[in-house]
Amino acid sequence: MIDIDVLKINHWLNARKITLLQVKNKNKKLYNKIKKRKNFSISTKELSFLKKYLNIQQNDILLKKKLPDFIYFSKKKILSTKRPIKRDSIHFYNYYTLPSPQGFKSPVILDILCPHYKVPKLNNGHLEQAITVNLGPGDIYGRWGENIKKKENFSIIKSNKSKNNWIVGDTYLEPTYLSHSYSLVDKTPSQILSYTAKSQLQKFSENSNIWPNQSYKNMIKAITKNGQKITFIKSFLDSRGLDINYIAKKLRISKKQIENFLKSKKISIKNKKILEKICKIMNVEPSIFNESKFNEDRVGKTYKSYKDCFKSIRKFKSYLVSSMSASEKYPDLFGIFMKVSKKKMVKDLEFYASTHYLATSGKMFFYIKNKKIRFENGDSIWIAPFLKHGFSGDGSIIKISNGECIDYQDINEINNLFDYKKTLKRIYKDNINWGYDT
Repeated sequence: MIDIDVLKINHWLNARKITLLQVKNKNKKLYNKIKKRKNFSISTKELSFLKKYLNIQQNDILLKKKLPDFIYFSKKKILSTKRPIKRDSIHFYNYYTLPSPQGFKSPVILDILCPHYKVPKLNNGHLEQAITVNLGPGDIYGRWGENIKKKENFSIIKSNKSKNNWIVGDTYLEPTYLSHSYSLVDKTPSQILSYTAKSQLQKFSENSNIWPNQSYKNMIKAITKNGQKITFIKSFLDSRGLDINYIAKKLRISKKQIENFLKSKKISIKNKKILEKICKIMNVEPSIFNESKFNEDRVGKTYKSYKDCFKSIRKFKSYLVSSMSASEKYPDLFGIFMKVSKKKMVKDLEFYASTHYLATSGKMFFYIKNKKIRFENGDSIWIAPFLKHGFSGDGSIIKISNGECIDYQDINEINNLFDYKKTLKRIYKDNINWGYDT
């Protein structure tokens, strides 16, 4: 039997404009299950019927496991996930997994084992952008390209052996598909924490890989010729039936100006006003085409030394905190170092995003609802969004988030809603039909 989410079924009935009475005429047994407005189990035969009748895939209606309030892993449990990785014919890393709900990205800790006298072999990169923290105790080399004479391709990622050692080391954020690798600087052992965010390109990647081959080839051909921004502006115009003659007349500017704009591969300051006018005709927000500058090096990564982190030390609620490396390009992926020193129970934290914590020193307690959990060096916790919690004791923590429960595009959509209060109330557990059943 297969578990089905009645909310998802209801959504697809609404989307396909199919009423429960119409389901009843086709399959009375399924109708009786759906009308109870509770999750239910179905046979493979019933699943086949629904897939064909609603023109959907199995995953579109499967019941997902409900998220817990939090997941706690002790250091012992994390160590039990150890798995060795070979690369370049040597024992290169050990990986350890931190807690996450099923299907979520999990942070990993890596033992860096490639010796200092060997240039670490690059991997092939991955779709997800990632934030990396040197946990120490040693410094490590980071490699991000073939030519190791270039600083952006090969440099030291330092651990903090000085003051404010709750800031454990340097941090950096890497972009999609950047090849990377690590080795020791000397005989001192070292670890890193690596944490990926779900790439906003994942949906595009999954969808574009089922396009007709010629569709993708034509898109790449256009982007190679015109750049991605002008290619999509042209496509938006064509899709809306807007040609150069109409735009020039509507905007009261010459056709030559429009032609020159559509030949430029970058949106200059001069062309920005034309872009805004064209977008107004299309009823499109121009910011999706704007040129943006980001604080990143020549391979796309942003870097923050532990000494730079010292400059951002500040008091926050019951804690001292300091910011890690971050990028405006990836607003879902960020972290802070936290110093815990309060002795009494406190629940003064509540965040919009789901959060991972890794204890990097000391003995502390974690509080949530009516629970008190010992939280010590090497332990880790995942916590769901918008839940009050806190820490007491004497120690240090890394807090990192990646936007899996709610990301910046979700927030952008919520901010653009016509009636956000009404819509947000309706979205949760919505099982209302579209109004044509009798």
